[in-house]
Amino acid sequence: MWEGNRLKLVAALLTLGVIGPGMYLLFRFLFDRLISLDDAGFGAALASRLLSSAFMAFSVFLAISSLIGGISTLFRSRETSLLLGLPIRTEAVAVFRTAESWFYAGWSTILIGIPVILAYASASGAGAAVSVPGLLLLCPFVLTSVAVGSMLLALLSRVGGMRGLRRGAAGAAILSILLVAAYFRCADTGSIVIPDSSAGDIRAVESFVAGLPATGHSPWPHSLLGSVLGRLGASDGGTYAFRAALILVSEALLLAAVALSLNAHGFRRRHAALSGAPGSRSSPRFLFRRGGLWRAMIEKDAVLFARDPVQWSQLALLAGLFLMYAGNLDRFPMAFGRGIWLGVAVFMNVSFTGFVMATLLVRFSFPSTSMEGPGLHALLQMPRARETLLSSKWVMSLMAVLPLLLGAGIASTLRMGAGGVFMVETVAAIVLMGVALSSINTSLGAIYPNFSDNSPASIASGQGGIVAAFASMGYVLALVTVLSFATRTYLAGGMQEGVLWESLARIALFVLPATLLLSAASMRGALGSLRRRDF
Repeated sequence: MWEGNRLKLVAALLTLGVIGPGMYLLFRFLFDRLISLDDAGFGAALASRLLSSAFMAFSVFLAISSLIGGISTLFRSRETSLLLGLPIRTEAVAVFRTAESWFYAGWSTILIGIPVILAYASASGAGAAVSVPGLLLLCPFVLTSVAVGSMLLALLSRVGGMRGLRRGAAGAAILSILLVAAYFRCADTGSIVIPDSSAGDIRAVESFVAGLPATGHSPWPHSLLGSVLGRLGASDGGTYAFRAALILVSEALLLAAVALSLNAHGFRRRHAALSGAPGSRSSPRFLFRRGGLWRAMIEKDAVLFARDPVQWSQLALLAGLFLMYAGNLDRFPMAFGRGIWLGVAVFMNVSFTGFVMATLLVRFSFPSTSMEGPGLHALLQMPRARETLLSSKWVMSLMAVLPLLLGAGIASTLRMGAGGVFMVETVAAIVLMGVALSSINTSLGAIYPNFSDNSPASIASGQGGIVAAFASMGYVLALVTVLSFATRTYLAGGMQEGVLWESLARIALFVLPATLLLSAASMRGALGSLRRRDF
């Protein structure tokens, strides 16, 4: 286990070594530009409200993550069943597992929030006077948000069994996505503004700031945290900041106590009702009625995926975030009508889509082979079972992610007003990445199976999942690097589509064979691993 944990530690340090400084530099740049406005007071207020807006997004998705992760940790985990079989009070098991689900849901937000707070403290010039209280209040902020998610889980687990829990989780995820999307779409704020000293930009900033969340007397955790950080830098804001901090800590303790009490009361009965009941046992009528083992495998995966609220609610959440991005492209401060910005924007859009696809497939495609553990001995008695297993997993992963991201990629490209060669570049890049990433994650999932765990999220975060994540990110980074040369050639050639056509044609001569060779080699290696393995 230490080998796997050591690999996790190395991967986490490498990831944080990139994300942490990147988040700090990005927010430091934004805060510096705002605070350096001619009207210093207005710029500082705008920076504070932008900070509150960022933590508002953190708070919403922390609550959803706590709700979804709590289903897996409390009701679908073998560890919980083991603890309930020991001479330990049921309430203690419920409290411990709830707190553990909070850690799983909130630790990444704490690590991401640290560079954001440090960037704001550095840009405002307050230094330790803002950063120290802000870092101390980051834990109460996260605790408040995850406690709300656990309260929703406790309420939903009391109505309708697994079917009610599944519907409730779906409703909460979809409602949260719609509310956040409605806020960004309905707020009459124009485009995101990075101002300079011109009067026109100042008016645009004033219009933009009018639609941001307030940091006044609102009891929401993001507003309280923003108020503390914004008022500490002011000469007369110490009393108000202290009061806001006290309210935030009190909210965190109160909501945490209520969430733990709700989850602990009657936990054994709810666990017995939910842990062994995946939901409706009737097969959907719209899937395959007849066919061989290959079709049966695909239908089985579809049915099991639909019955697991953790799986599809996480997919819906990630897909909703990506669709929000694609739907709000026109709010970015880029003149897409100009050739230079259009070329850069299409390249950035393809790059972002690739990294989102890599994240989705590592999370959902890599664990698929390991989830066959309980019935694998029966499956392997079928003719050509190993070939069928790998091919069906590959097709299922490609069918699950490619239509969504391809549709969003095409829609976002059209939304920017791009067509012709840019559309060909977008579609070809997404298809190539879908084929390669499905092969990488399906094959590595068969090479590094974990049949002792029934949690896809836990399997994906294991040793093999880390290898798959780095391999997927490596392929996307390589393809993005190659496409960057085509974009550079397009910009240097006077933004002529003919120049980009020629550059993409030369790139395709070696990218296409390399991708097909990588896919075939990885799947062949996975098939050899399955044949050599003694099940």
